[in-house]
Amino acid sequence: MIDDRNEFLRCGRRFSAAAAGTNVQAALLGKSPTYAPDRPFDSLHVKLDLAVDFARKALAGTCETRVRARRPGVRLLEFNAVGLKVSKAFIDGKCARVRQVGDTLRISADHDLNEVRETVVLVQYQVQSPAAGLHFVSRPRQLWSQSQPEDARRWFPCQDSPHSKVTSEVRVRVPVGMTGISNGTLVDRTATERGTVWHWRMDRPHSIYLITLVAGHFTEIEEDWEGTPVIYYCEPGREADARRGFAKTKKALQFFSEKTGVRYPYSRYAQVAVAEYPGGMEHTTCTTQTDACLIDSRASLDHDLDLLVAHELAHQWFGDLVTCAEWPHAWLNEGFATYFEILFQEYDKGTDEAQHEMQGNARVYFHEDSRRYRRPIVCRTYGDPWTIFDRHLYEKGAWVLHMLRHDLGEQLWWKAIGHYLRKHQDSLVRTSDLIVAIEEATGRNVQGFFDQWIHRPGHPVLRARWTFDVNRRRGSMWLIQTQEVTTERPAFRFKIHVRVTGRDWVRDFREDVTSKEHRFHWKLPGAPLNVEFDPDLFLLKAISLAKPVPMWFHQLSKGSSAASRSLAAEHVARWGGVEGALALEKQILREPFWGAATEMIHALGGIAGEVVDKALIRQLRAVRHPKSLRAIVSELGRRGARGCEQMILRLARNHPALGVQAEATRALGRYTGARPRTLLRKALMSRSYRDILAASAVSALAVSRKPQASRTLRFLAAPPRPYGVRVAAIRALGDFATYDPELIPWLCARISDPDERVTMTTIAALGAAEDERAITALEALSKKSGNSRIRVTALEALSRIRAGGKKASV
Repeated sequence: MIDDRNEFLRCGRRFSAAAAGTNVQAALLGKSPTYAPDRPFDSLHVKLDLAVDFARKALAGTCETRVRARRPGVRLLEFNAVGLKVSKAFIDGKCARVRQVGDTLRISADHDLNEVRETVVLVQYQVQSPAAGLHFVSRPRQLWSQSQPEDARRWFPCQDSPHSKVTSEVRVRVPVGMTGISNGTLVDRTATERGTVWHWRMDRPHSIYLITLVAGHFTEIEEDWEGTPVIYYCEPGREADARRGFAKTKKALQFFSEKTGVRYPYSRYAQVAVAEYPGGMEHTTCTTQTDACLIDSRASLDHDLDLLVAHELAHQWFGDLVTCAEWPHAWLNEGFATYFEILFQEYDKGTDEAQHEMQGNARVYFHEDSRRYRRPIVCRTYGDPWTIFDRHLYEKGAWVLHMLRHDLGEQLWWKAIGHYLRKHQDSLVRTSDLIVAIEEATGRNVQGFFDQWIHRPGHPVLRARWTFDVNRRRGSMWLIQTQEVTTERPAFRFKIHVRVTGRDWVRDFREDVTSKEHRFHWKLPGAPLNVEFDPDLFLLKAISLAKPVPMWFHQLSKGSSAASRSLAAEHVARWGGVEGALALEKQILREPFWGAATEMIHALGGIAGEVVDKALIRQLRAVRHPKSLRAIVSELGRRGARGCEQMILRLARNHPALGVQAEATRALGRYTGARPRTLLRKALMSRSYRDILAASAVSALAVSRKPQASRTLRFLAAPPRPYGVRVAAIRALGDFATYDPELIPWLCARISDPDERVTMTTIAALGAAEDERAITALEALSKKSGNSRIRVTALEALSRIRAGGKKASV
């Protein structure tokens, strides 16, 4: 699954890294080890027969589970069930004794279950307005499920753990005109007086949390990939947007099938776009996606969701076909899906795009590691499994696979991946199973690699210094690992690649790093123009490289890759002064890759002085790529640069790319006058993709930091304003607690919203405000909420407040 996480990063506040990080670690990870529950019996097949009541926000019907004992003497059947109103239970057609004890449904048989023959357990139940697992949307009227990690129990009784793999059926009655959607193949569709019954069957085993239910008014768009139906469901009238948003699906199907050597394993692949969905979820054969995937033509000029589409599709192999046996090993789902979205990015858009994403992945992982908490990727000490669906699981997991691919080489990497998938298809895995599969396929012992990168926290933090001896024509690099190195946590062991470039020569050196400190020496043909460390981005590390400033200038313009050139930008900006600003301006115009150009623009924007304002204004006239143009507008707006107001007004009025227009609208907050105010009012009333324009206008209002803006933001944060406007206003309000003594109580009173995304944004804003008056409300939410994502977010906000909290002056 991909979800909008780390709302704190968006609130614009800085926290004390040491104090806040320690508190977050204790709040979220300071727990006893967690293990998967025992399984005295196996669930083999789950059949749901349900009716949807939109008026009551309820489901009613039966759950039939075929089970088989794993050992002698099993008479008590325990299922996870939270908030379900159970009326009756039957075992093989005979009424059985049933009790609900806490979150467990206990059904007693009058005889020992057979270890060979299947037993049929049927439960009649209903559920109304569950706190999680199942969500009713008011407008448009829709219903969708989201059970990962352990919320299936909130809408049907089950063994709610990933190690329970079943075949499944869903038979659902929905109002006339609506579509009911689930996993597998459509068996039947029957019209009745009370609605339409849709019957779906999934014949290959998949984990309980992957069973899906979606209902609503949808248009079905069907395409074909090598005889396999590829289906998109969207709101009527959004067909063109769906085709645009899901356009890369068939290309990704082809790529993943060819590269893994395992053809897409199921009978169909569908994606259904629904409202209020927090990202994407890889339900087997039928991914549920945020309706942000319905992207219009203007937004598509500088925005796409190809990575999300590829990520959820990759899960059909990594997570669905082969599933982690327990959540501590969930990186086998999420790390693989995150890396395979990058591999598809590389195939589809080129190496520059892929490396740009990998740089971003490293950045967000480093932020979490230094400012939130540090943990090994395989981690059992968590209070709630949702906690570990984090940057370590996704982005660091992807980086570990990236390093493994480089270490094995292309041929052995893909051979190992294919063997792993074929060996464990339709079954469960732990990290040890991946290790064994790699060793079987390649003959390589990778246990040490996994011990270091998966089972140990952290990463190498390096300081390197380059020197050159002219007389001896010898280059030297001093390299030291500056992270804590002890007997218990020895220095990381890895290979390094150093590229030295001269006037008409290039030398590549590869060395083994085995201890805390090394000094490497290499004979060179002459004086080098540049030195690059890990030029191809195959090592996860934080590094400070000291080399002559002219080398950074050389790398900015002649670096061997876009990633190399973008890395040089911050160093040129730091040490280059006016000369650096001019070099950056020149390279931005020459840079062929927008991602590197954008990094250079932000580096340029970090240099003080009017010379930079003028350079950015010249760039505003010259740059055409909408993503780069957006970055220029962002920097000008942040700096409040003068002399560009008319250009920004024109961009805010009618630039064809929605992202550029939105960024220009946000920049208007720095400027006064009737025309900016008129455009902001117009933008606030506009409707656009994801309400981007209106949300940008909200951000512009917040930029003023005028105390009276708080009242306007509170008005915009409340229903019935659109989602995008509300969350933009709530995020901005986190910065106004100092000015507005009524703000914290106002936010606390609105801490629970029907849209969980709004609730989580509100919680994050309270955490960002660091005001102790929010503690009582957040504590109550962290203890009583039935939604694990909300609980975890509340706990994190509490830890932030306690680390740096303050009492507001009232």
